[in-house]
Amino acid sequence: MQHAILKFDGSETELDGDVTTIGRTSDNAVAFPSDSNVSRYHAEIEKRGGDYYLIDLQSSNGTTVNGVCVNGEARLVPGDAILFGGSSEAEFALAGTSDDSSDAGSSGRSAVDRGGSQVSDSAGMSRANSEMSTIGSQASTEAEYAAYDVIRQGVRNATSTNTQAAAATSSSSSNPTILIAGAVVGLAVVCAVAAGAFYMTRGSSACDATARIVKPEPGDTINAAVEIEVKAENTACVDRAIFLIDGQEVATANGPSFSATLDPKEHPELADGVDHVLEIVLIDENGQKMPQGSAVALAFETRAIAKPAQTPIVAQTNTQPGKPSGRGLPSLVQVSDLTQRLVKQFSGSFSYNVTNKQFLQEVQKRSGEYAIEGYSQRAAVYRDTINTAFVREQNIDPPFGFILAMARSKFVVDKQGSDEGLWRMTTAFVTENKYNGMCGTETLSDASQACAARSAALYAKAIIFGVFDGDVIYSAAAFGKSPQDAGAWKATLPQNRTDVWNSIRTPAEREQLIRFFAAGIVAENPQAFGLTKDRPLSDLYRVAM
Repeated sequence: MQHAILKFDGSETELDGDVTTIGRTSDNAVAFPSDSNVSRYHAEIEKRGGDYYLIDLQSSNGTTVNGVCVNGEARLVPGDAILFGGSSEAEFALAGTSDDSSDAGSSGRSAVDRGGSQVSDSAGMSRANSEMSTIGSQASTEAEYAAYDVIRQGVRNATSTNTQAAAATSSSSSNPTILIAGAVVGLAVVCAVAAGAFYMTRGSSACDATARIVKPEPGDTINAAVEIEVKAENTACVDRAIFLIDGQEVATANGPSFSATLDPKEHPELADGVDHVLEIVLIDENGQKMPQGSAVALAFETRAIAKPAQTPIVAQTNTQPGKPSGRGLPSLVQVSDLTQRLVKQFSGSFSYNVTNKQFLQEVQKRSGEYAIEGYSQRAAVYRDTINTAFVREQNIDPPFGFILAMARSKFVVDKQGSDEGLWRMTTAFVTENKYNGMCGTETLSDASQACAARSAALYAKAIIFGVFDGDVIYSAAAFGKSPQDAGAWKATLPQNRTDVWNSIRTPAEREQLIRFFAAGIVAENPQAFGLTKDRPLSDLYRVAM
């Protein structure tokens, strides 16, 4: 019994479900985690009866089949070459044993004559596929794509005819060369007829204009009206240009500049925390559409992020949290932007993908617990203590000690059960592992927090550098484990840990990760959370000496 497979990177995946997902993140059935050109959720292959359809999910850099851009969906046939994002290749194929016994000994690649010699038909097939790719690469309208599909189906049928002709030579007295020639001629006729149908759809336009969106740039967040800038060439034959977002027309522009204004206030439904694709289509003098393949992935927001006010910090000894800000939480788009900015504060050559929608939603929800006024005043009391222990003595990135304290205690030192100090550690844990060797007679609960800071910093160093090779993000998720337990947990993680959310699957570590980021984005962006009297924690950092 035959089954469909997708071949890529020297391996293959069986398409055994109704839908096979393809993208950059590891939760896809087929993943290309190291290819930034591939969108997080790039495409799907859907099984419908006995056929398979490739569906592009409005990816940023597109999908092609045999060099032809997929606009919407395309039916797949064995041998189709698929390119995701312009850089990750795959081949659609069938594997297994066919139910038709005539397939035994004949795959359609060669015919065997009565004398045992092989007569290859690959040259004819190559010519046919070459013609098909040439025609397909020029398709730009729905009618043209339909005609191109006819060609591809014709090749599929002709291939079957050719296979049967090759098989028949084993039991027939007919000249195998004539049979092969007949099959190849039949294939040529199919291509010629289909090509005629294709070219009839193209009209008489010879317009060779091109256009590319240069502004906004991929990855931009649109929070105010912006001018769409286009670089266009050979536009004398162009009547106008239209701009599409996710396939829907949003603006029209005339030459020669073909510029238009994009205002997020006119599209509030796009401020949903996920990327949307902006593309340009040229319309020639005959009214024919000419898609340009110039697509830009953008995020939309209708509210700009306010800059923190530069007001002085007044140190005080108040250890109790203040009132919630009363302001609504930032949108998912803002949370995404703040989260990505937070990871850039840490050193090292680590690359993190923190754009998973579920992860951002969890961080957004948790951030409300930290949007309580007064945290920066409480943190200021321990400024020198934290900088000395974490930065000067242990050479840990300045943000780590502050953000971790915010995540675990909100800078409230009151003891919670057996957990003590700003970093909520137990005396038993630090004593057993000898992290309190510099404390003398001080304890984790002392008001100065010197012992708590030194113990937490010494422990953090063991985790960050001894287990995770300098990776502070995974160290934050593992904080509280012994170095041995942290090492055992690390061994369960995938080798490529770029996709943070999908690499960390255990609930406890996910919870710590969420809290670390939620605390961090609030503490670094108080104005975005309505905390007008607080300042960013980074005002307290000191660079290691």
